[in-house]
Amino acid sequence: MASMNVRADNRPRIRIRGFGFHFPGEPVEILTLPLTADEAKRLPRLGQQITHISTEDSTALMVHAGRDALRQCQIAPDDIRMVISAPSLITSYGLEIPAVAVRAALGSSKAECLNLAQGCVGVLRGIDLAVRLLAADPDRGDILVVTSCRASSHTRNMNHGAFFWGDAAAAIVLTASQGPGLEVAGYSESSSNEDWGAMRIDFGDAPGGEPSADDHLIKVHFENAEAQINYVRGEQLHFAAVTDALLAQQGLTQQDIEAIFLPSTGKNRVPILFSEHRELLTRLQTDFRFAHFGGVDPIFAIRQYLERRQPPAGAWLMVASPAFAAQWGGLLFRTPA
Repeated sequence: MASMNVRADNRPRIRIRGFGFHFPGEPVEILTLPLTADEAKRLPRLGQQITHISTEDSTALMVHAGRDALRQCQIAPDDIRMVISAPSLITSYGLEIPAVAVRAALGSSKAECLNLAQGCVGVLRGIDLAVRLLAADPDRGDILVVTSCRASSHTRNMNHGAFFWGDAAAAIVLTASQGPGLEVAGYSESSSNEDWGAMRIDFGDAPGGEPSADDHLIKVHFENAEAQINYVRGEQLHFAAVTDALLAQQGLTQQDIEAIFLPSTGKNRVPILFSEHRELLTRLQTDFRFAHFGGVDPIFAIRQYLERRQPPAGAWLMVASPAFAAQWGGLLFRTPA
């Protein structure tokens, strides 16, 4: 029985049953894109080399990843009690609920649906919500969390001015049943009180100027140089707050973390983020050769890590990600004891 899979505190142990991914087409070397002189100059500092570009929309990418997850987990569509979608950018048609499309495509006729518009943090928050729902009612089936990023619709040269993006999708199956897999041990987030709308796509209903040909592109807008400096400092503060909260939840120190995973938004950003967590910096396992695939990044990074090595029993793993200029979120995992 799933309800017998409990921790020492008698709470159900919720684990990742398996992952699914979809990277469309063949890998594209970023250097082969028609880069501007500034983009080419920035590339060595970023360390990014490979991207993927899709001809399908973001919801279709989620469907591919969801199918892969069910295949990898060897479970039936009706084993899924809920589908949670978490698009990294905007949805394919603006008004649709991607979870509904994924549910239909997979044939998960018994599944409920939820969509989270929380940027790259959405997939982490979706995992946390799935954990809470499974803990409250562990015997009804598994929960599928899907995320995707179709940045090619919202960038030029797969670049928005700071780093390079890519198109991809990821899916995670969470379960209260017994078996191998990472246990989800905690969630934390830290949100901005100002400039939370600095990163934007001009498709919203906020009053603005005349429509332009650039309305579909990702933009970062600050009122002045001071606001931009505060944003950079805020990134570090929010990451530090999320990290400290996750450590405190389990009474851990930086030395207790076996590995930490961040989005692939450029290796040049890393030292600033870890200015208060130098020990954790030595445990960073993100492969920065890849472009930024939105919320797919930390999920892909942790799966890569688990494929490369066998972490010790009872090891603690951490992932963290920003969402636009608005917030950071993070998850704590533990390997089976």
